[in-house]
Amino acid sequence: MDDYKNLLKERILDDALFVHATFKARQRGHEVPWQRVELRPVMLKRGRHVQVSYFDDVKHIAKNYAGQKLAQELDDLLDLPFRHWQVETTNGRLQIEVTKKGKVIVHKNTSSESKSVPLSLQHDRQKKYLLPDNEPTPFLQATNVMTNQGKVRADMRRKFRQVNQFLKLISETVAFNTLHTPIRVVDFGCGNATLTFAIYHYLFEIKGLPTRLDGVDIKTDLIKLHNDTAHKTLAWHEVQFHDMPIEAYSPKQPPDIVLALHACDIATDAALAKGISSGSHYIFCVPCCHHDLQVQLQKNAAVPLFEPMFDHGILRERFGDMLTDTFRAQLLRIMGYHTDIVEFISAEHTPKNLMIRAIKTNNNPNQSQYMEAYKTMKEYWQVTPYLETQLAMLDEYKAFFSQPTATAPRS
Repeated sequence: MDDYKNLLKERILDDALFVHATFKARQRGHEVPWQRVELRPVMLKRGRHVQVSYFDDVKHIAKNYAGQKLAQELDDLLDLPFRHWQVETTNGRLQIEVTKKGKVIVHKNTSSESKSVPLSLQHDRQKKYLLPDNEPTPFLQATNVMTNQGKVRADMRRKFRQVNQFLKLISETVAFNTLHTPIRVVDFGCGNATLTFAIYHYLFEIKGLPTRLDGVDIKTDLIKLHNDTAHKTLAWHEVQFHDMPIEAYSPKQPPDIVLALHACDIATDAALAKGISSGSHYIFCVPCCHHDLQVQLQKNAAVPLFEPMFDHGILRERFGDMLTDTFRAQLLRIMGYHTDIVEFISAEHTPKNLMIRAIKTNNNPNQSQYMEAYKTMKEYWQVTPYLETQLAMLDEYKAFFSQPTATAPRS
């Protein structure tokens, strides 16, 4: 074990050769404080350092070390029971894996066996974005994310990263070859429409796919502005914004992709109901406030087991948020969607950073199981999610909610 640690340490401390290192996964039966740790050399004003980046589920911490402090930090890291270790140098790669039985396997590749890696000491590396941050992009200029010269405005950096993360999730999720063209997109509660314009730009300008997009919102002044931007500034004539409530919108043809990005409270549920009832292939929802279920929870007596949590307003509120989105995801599953909840953007940008991502499937073998779990949650918390109320008003879904839910006292 000491031999492989010495091998790793020797290469990382070689100033002339070291390029990058990654430590990740945990050995069987052990715990490590980080999902992975990455190391790379950087040149700072005070000289060459090694930047150590620590990653877990919720945060990323980067620290710079040199000299004895680097050696000590490296010793501490090498004492952790990681399972995979890899070091890149300019003349090859060293890979070490600890098997389930504790056996150490060492792989060495020289530059003749694998491509050599160039050494870079840039402190701030250029990030790879679907939309580059140094080239003029008309819709980003029109929405004031970029200057006329094609540079991202300093106060719009977070929005720029949000746009790129949104498009990354779209690109990773949507199987474009399964959709007929023109691809039809509806964005409910489109607000300032930066992400609305972003998805059209991605589909039409980058992917080259004929696309028709509708944005729906009740803000009259914004709708007029967005139509002017789409038609006069960008010459996107297949983009149309509508000044109306979500419930009043009726698509001429079923949408392929439905968006609800920070639609407030029950507007999110109205958008989900529209997506479900129209049979949209994909639904991307980033919920905002969650007042409806919060009010129901406050009216009901707290479950004795959870009384300590409900004594704290912020914990009660966050629990209500999670419960609301759990109900939404479960209803989507009942309606035949493969559904998961992912992080949309880092929590440093907004606390409302979760995305419900749903993909329509052709069969639903677990529908009764999902329905039973859903009803059990309803009975336990004695609430009725607004999304159910919306769906139950539609003829095609009344059968799912025709049986009244029991309201027996909880224990």
